[in-house]
Amino acid sequence: MSYKDDINEIHNYSIDIKERNIYLHSFRDGGDEDPGVDYRMAINFIKNINYLDRLNNDQIKIHMQSIGGNWAAGMAIFDAIRLCKSYITIVAYGQAESMSSLILQAADYRAMTEHSYFMCHYGSTDCSGDHLSSQNWAIFDKMNLELMLNIYAEKCQNGEYFKERKYNFSKTKAYLKRKMKDGDWYMTAYNALHHGFIDGLVV
Repeated sequence: MSYKDDINEIHNYSIDIKERNIYLHSFRDGGDEDPGVDYRMAINFIKNINYLDRLNNDQIKIHMQSIGGNWAAGMAIFDAIRLCKSYITIVAYGQAESMSSLILQAADYRAMTEHSYFMCHYGSTDCSGDHLSSQNWAIFDKMNLELMLNIYAEKCQNGEYFKERKYNFSKTKAYLKRKMKDGDWYMTAYNALHHGFIDGLVV
């Protein structure tokens, strides 16, 4: 494969097969607004990670730059990573916020660049239709919130902040829930590391 083919593969398909790198970012459609995590990102990513995982089980490195986005698309990416037999490293650039901060938790090794930031929150929801359907969606949305808190709490158990305080899973989850009830919770990459949301920094 030529140098030009390599560049074409990376820019057009968001994958570097030879180096086993995947680039996880939004698909621009000509507008100024970043669409974030959506079905296009999920479909492209699932194809790429499954392809590399079939080739062999060497490490796959995911380079992620995302503002977050759709829950279902994000969880499709999350599950694809968790189902992968290869060792997965994710490096977040710029930010790991909202859905992208949750995707990050699926990796075997989670890293952020030094000057990126981390943000987690309850997220937003939107339901329409009749009264009963709206109630059913609210119940389902609450289940998703509990799942999100469980994922964060499981990973944060290894963070220095919670180890120092000898927090068990329940206490860690309760702490995270309280923090997010105050609104968007922003952290530097160093603070995210201290709380256990990531395993290391790329400096």
